[in-house]
Amino acid sequence: MFKKIALATALIASASFATWDKFPVLEANKGQAKVGMDYNMQGDWSGLDLYAGARYTVIQNLELGLVLPYTIFTDDDCDDKICGDDPDGLKNLTIMARYQFMPAMNAFVDVDLPIGEEELADDGLGLHFGVQYSMPINEMISLGSEAGLWMATEGDDEVSPPWNLNVGAELDFAVMPQLTPYVGLDFNMHLGENTHDGDDIPGSDESGEIGIWLTLGAGYAINEMIGIDASFGMGFGEDYYGKDTPMVIDVNVKINF
Repeated sequence: MFKKIALATALIASASFATWDKFPVLEANKGQAKVGMDYNMQGDWSGLDLYAGARYTVIQNLELGLVLPYTIFTDDDCDDKICGDDPDGLKNLTIMARYQFMPAMNAFVDVDLPIGEEELADDGLGLHFGVQYSMPINEMISLGSEAGLWMATEGDDEVSPPWNLNVGAELDFAVMPQLTPYVGLDFNMHLGENTHDGDDIPGSDESGEIGIWLTLGAGYAINEMIGIDASFGMGFGEDYYGKDTPMVIDVNVKINF
């Protein structure tokens, strides 16, 4: 069972630190809904998640949003007597806020509420905050970037993970009015140790462990209201992710309103 939780946590770390995007907030009174699925793989472990989310700019420069994922299935090529059952069910709800305090810069905070199944999500409160910078490089290429810090409170087991520092960037290529391929690179680094009831756990110092997450994808606008996005991501860094390379295939539909 511990193996499954560790693998799932590694995949969650690659994705949950990412905000909705790294670009300017939507215009006032504009919103976007998103429905998609993630297929996650790492070694013998795999899982399929569905998720739904929405964001809306309630006043000029202030965007609020939320995302709720649900695990359809998980599978581990392992003896059930050793690993236990493959869990499914609700994951934690993420509530998001971004404020564009300069034309090219946003401040953001994401809060993970521990409402998910115990075997699929941390039961502590998660907090991710930081800043974003974006700019057009030329008529075709746009840059979005982000620097953030993630931390979590203790759960029922009184264990909290180390903090995580993330720095990432994405380049969007508007090769056609409807088609926008993109590439993203995110650096994650653990800061500190796992703790139990506020005390460091001997031998659990993960500080300085680095993971690199590469994303390749493309968005296609069917019309002004509906768009489709597909991407492939994978992580590098054995100390951070484990010996098996985590990979995620994501497909989603966005609806503008």
